Amino acid sequence: MSRSIGEGEASSHQDLAARAPGRPTAGAAGLIARIWRGRTRASVADEYTNYLYEEGVRAIAKVPGNRGVQMLREVGDDFADFQVLSYWDSLEAIKRFAGDDYKKVRHLPDDPKYMAGAAPTVRHFEVVVNDWPQ
Repeated sequence: MSRSIGEGEASSHQDLAARAPGRPTAGAAGLIARIWRGRTRASVADEYTNYLYEEGVRAIAKVPGNRGVQMLREVGDDFADFQVLSYWDSLEAIKRFAGDDYKKVRHLPDDPKYMAGAAPTVRHFEVVVNDWPQ
Protein backbone atom coordinates (compact mmCIF):
# COMPACT_ATOMS: atom_id res chain seq x y z
CA MET A 1 0.00 0.00 0.00
CA SER A 2 1.40 3.39 -0.90
CA ARG A 3 0.82 6.84 0.48
CA SER A 4 0.86 9.77 -1.88
CA ILE A 5 2.11 13.23 -0.98
CA GLY A 6 -0.40 15.99 -0.28
CA GLU A 7 -0.41 19.77 0.20
CA GLY A 8 1.11 20.89 3.47
CA GLU A 9 3.10 17.71 3.86
CA ALA A 10 6.87 17.28 3.76
CA SER A 11 8.40 20.35 2.24
CA SER A 12 11.96 19.08 2.42
CA HIS A 13 13.73 15.78 2.03
CA GLN A 14 14.63 15.79 5.75
CA ASP A 15 10.91 15.95 6.62
CA LEU A 16 10.16 13.02 4.31
CA ALA A 17 12.89 10.84 5.78
CA ALA A 18 11.72 11.65 9.31
CA ARG A 19 8.15 10.59 8.46
CA ALA A 20 9.19 7.08 7.50
CA PRO A 21 10.59 5.63 10.74
CA GLY A 22 11.54 2.00 10.43
CA ARG A 23 11.33 2.07 6.66
CA PRO A 24 14.38 1.60 4.50
CA THR A 25 15.61 4.90 3.09
CA ALA A 26 18.86 3.78 1.47
CA GLY A 27 19.76 6.45 -1.03
CA ALA A 28 16.24 7.90 -1.08
CA ALA A 29 17.33 11.21 0.47
CA GLY A 30 13.67 12.17 0.88
CA LEU A 31 12.88 12.45 -2.80
CA ILE A 32 9.37 12.93 -4.13
CA ALA A 33 8.44 11.05 -7.30
CA ARG A 34 5.94 12.66 -9.68
CA ILE A 35 4.43 10.08 -12.02
CA TRP A 36 2.54 11.23 -15.10
CA ARG A 37 0.62 8.74 -17.26
CA GLY A 38 -0.85 9.25 -20.69
CA ARG A 39 -1.88 7.28 -23.78
CA THR A 40 -1.65 7.84 -27.52
CA ARG A 41 -2.56 5.84 -30.59
CA ALA A 42 0.22 3.38 -31.44
CA SER A 43 0.53 4.95 -34.89
CA VAL A 44 1.86 8.21 -33.38
CA ALA A 45 3.98 6.67 -30.60
CA ASP A 46 7.35 7.57 -32.11
CA GLU A 47 6.24 11.09 -32.97
CA TYR A 48 4.85 11.61 -29.45
CA THR A 49 8.01 10.16 -27.89
CA ASN A 50 10.06 12.85 -29.64
CA TYR A 51 7.58 15.58 -28.73
CA LEU A 52 7.33 14.50 -25.09
CA TYR A 53 11.10 14.37 -24.80
CA GLU A 54 11.69 17.78 -26.37
CA GLU A 55 8.82 19.67 -24.73
CA GLY A 56 8.32 17.77 -21.46
CA VAL A 57 11.33 15.76 -20.30
CA ARG A 58 13.91 18.39 -21.21
CA ALA A 59 11.85 21.13 -19.55
CA ILE A 60 11.48 19.09 -16.36
CA ALA A 61 15.22 18.38 -16.23
CA LYS A 62 16.01 22.12 -16.24
CA VAL A 63 13.84 23.01 -13.23
CA PRO A 64 15.80 23.76 -10.04
CA GLY A 65 15.10 21.01 -7.51
CA ASN A 66 14.60 18.31 -10.13
CA ARG A 67 16.86 15.34 -9.44
CA GLY A 68 16.19 13.31 -12.58
CA VAL A 69 13.55 12.25 -15.05
CA GLN A 70 12.69 9.07 -16.95
CA MET A 71 10.26 8.39 -19.79
CA LEU A 72 8.75 4.92 -20.14
CA ARG A 73 6.61 3.62 -22.96
CA GLU A 74 4.78 0.44 -23.91
CA VAL A 75 3.50 0.22 -27.49
CA GLY A 76 0.70 -2.21 -28.20
CA ASP A 77 -1.26 -2.94 -31.35
CA ASP A 78 -3.64 0.00 -30.95
CA PHE A 79 -2.29 2.22 -28.18
CA ALA A 80 0.97 3.37 -26.63
CA ASP A 81 1.09 4.02 -22.90
CA PHE A 82 3.58 6.54 -21.53
CA GLN A 83 4.83 7.32 -18.06
CA VAL A 84 7.14 10.13 -17.06
CA LEU A 85 8.78 9.66 -13.66
CA SER A 86 10.43 12.75 -12.28
CA TYR A 87 12.23 13.05 -8.97
CA TRP A 88 12.14 16.19 -6.85
CA ASP A 89 13.68 17.64 -3.70
CA SER A 90 10.41 19.16 -2.47
CA LEU A 91 6.84 20.10 -3.32
CA GLU A 92 8.08 23.65 -3.87
CA ALA A 93 10.38 22.35 -6.59
CA ILE A 94 7.48 20.49 -8.22
CA LYS A 95 5.44 23.69 -8.14
CA ARG A 96 8.19 25.47 -10.09
CA PHE A 97 7.33 23.11 -12.93
CA ALA A 98 3.63 22.34 -12.43
CA GLY A 99 2.33 25.50 -10.75
CA ASP A 100 0.59 25.91 -7.41
CA ASP A 101 -2.07 23.36 -8.32
CA TYR A 102 0.62 20.69 -8.70
CA LYS A 103 -1.84 17.79 -8.36
CA LYS A 104 -3.28 18.61 -11.77
CA VAL A 105 -1.67 17.44 -14.99
CA ARG A 106 0.49 20.08 -16.64
CA HIS A 107 -0.54 19.61 -20.26
CA LEU A 108 1.86 20.31 -23.09
CA PRO A 109 0.46 22.54 -25.85
CA ASP A 110 0.05 19.74 -28.42
CA ASP A 111 -1.15 17.02 -26.02
CA PRO A 112 -4.77 17.21 -27.27
CA LYS A 113 -3.50 16.31 -30.74
CA TYR A 114 -1.89 13.10 -29.42
CA MET A 115 -3.80 11.88 -26.36
CA ALA A 116 -6.26 8.98 -26.69
CA GLY A 117 -8.47 7.21 -24.18
CA ALA A 118 -8.66 8.33 -20.56
CA ALA A 119 -7.25 11.73 -19.63
CA PRO A 120 -3.62 11.80 -18.46
CA THR A 121 -3.06 11.51 -14.71
CA VAL A 122 -0.38 12.60 -12.27
CA ARG A 123 0.44 11.34 -8.75
CA HIS A 124 3.13 12.04 -6.18
CA PHE A 125 4.90 9.53 -3.92
CA GLU A 126 7.61 9.45 -1.30
CA VAL A 127 10.69 7.63 -2.51
CA VAL A 128 11.48 5.36 0.44
CA VAL A 129 14.10 3.20 -1.30
CA ASN A 130 16.47 4.25 -4.07
CA ASP A 131 18.91 1.42 -4.58
CA TRP A 132 20.63 2.63 -7.74
CA PRO A 133 24.42 2.51 -7.74
CA GLN A 134 26.05 5.83 -7.05
